[in-house]
Amino acid sequence: MPRPRVQRPQQVPWPDLAQGQAERLRRTREAKGYSLRDLAAASGVTTRTISAIEMGAKGETSCAVVGALADALGVPRGWLAFGG
Repeated sequence: MPRPRVQRPQQVPWPDLAQGQAERLRRTREAKGYSLRDLAAASGVTTRTISAIEMGAKGETSCAVVGALADALGVPRGWLAFGG
């Protein structure tokens, strides 16, 4: 007797781990009194990239960019990337 065919469960979408990253970046930058240019100069990340992250227009942000921004803002990298 053949084994019954098992159906695969529906695929569960990956959670958006960086949800809120744009808001955390913008609020932290403003709380520190940095303009986009100030943060760009301190972090080495272009103003265009920072603006795209803050608007949520940038998809996944690289670890190097998040690290540079977090270091320039003086906040933990994990907090800026994932919150909590």
